[in-house]
Amino acid sequence: MSIAGGRQPRVAVVGATGTVGGQLADLIGEREFPFAELKMFASEAGSSETIENEGQRYPVAQFSAPSDLANFDIAFLAIPEEKALELIEEHPGPILIDLSAASRAPGHAPIVAPGVVTREHVQKLKANKVFAVPNPAAQVIATILTATGTESGFAGATYLAGASTMGRERVTDLFNQSADLLNARLDIEDGSIQTAFNLFIPEVGPKLADAIVAQTAALLGGRAKLAVQVVQVPAFHGSAVTLSLSGTESIVREWTGRLRAAPGVLLIEGDDPAGFVDAIGQEAVIVRMRPGSGGAVIWAVFDSARMAAFAALWIAESLWFSFS
Repeated sequence: MSIAGGRQPRVAVVGATGTVGGQLADLIGEREFPFAELKMFASEAGSSETIENEGQRYPVAQFSAPSDLANFDIAFLAIPEEKALELIEEHPGPILIDLSAASRAPGHAPIVAPGVVTREHVQKLKANKVFAVPNPAAQVIATILTATGTESGFAGATYLAGASTMGRERVTDLFNQSADLLNARLDIEDGSIQTAFNLFIPEVGPKLADAIVAQTAALLGGRAKLAVQVVQVPAFHGSAVTLSLSGTESIVREWTGRLRAAPGVLLIEGDDPAGFVDAIGQEAVIVRMRPGSGGAVIWAVFDSARMAAFAALWIAESLWFSFS
């Protein structure tokens, strides 16, 4: 990796104390992302005062206004969607990599991801100044369809979302309900949903499913024909996608080889159950494929926060550095 812009970038992480922001801070150190300056911003008052990154401690400043970003080259927006969109509207100066785009259909900002879009293509889009990181489920589906060569066929998918994908409040709710249920004191108020030991379609499920379909299509150049269902599962962290593909026996055998060689995919071919916990901390998606008479069913588990953070950093690498 060499510097394409002539100097190392000045980098800001807005929302560095959140789940995705924290993963992003870790990855910047782990991948030895070169920078001239790294600034951590908290979007909420009362957050931790410092963040550790590869032995270095960085002070966390309170983000107060778009002008805080004026002197930076790249800013990662790991903040809620409403705040991110307000900040983007202000055009504060740096290239903005928006991690809040997971629950909405693609807009004016290019939506790109590793394993589906090339670094060269991202370089060509640099003038846009804003890039959207897709929902990890859309990235996983697009990655698998690309690897198997089935981008233009029809596929049915179910996104099994852990509580953390719905925000910290849902994680707390699941914890409290689980404890109450195990102690035989769970009392669900009218209008509330039992999250503990239950699978259900969340209120945001249909809208999120539509966004995942649209994002997958955008990643694949409009070729995807896809139906998606979103189901929340009683797991604190981790997510999964089940994907049904049709094909002949010989084509399914070919898919195995393609998945084995695909970037960002860890194909499990033994008896490993490949559960949610196996994906925690992984940038790759863990995949198992079960052949059937009319095609195959694919089971894919992944760490949503880690995958989103990795995609965001990959965009920054692609924009600022040369890999030739």
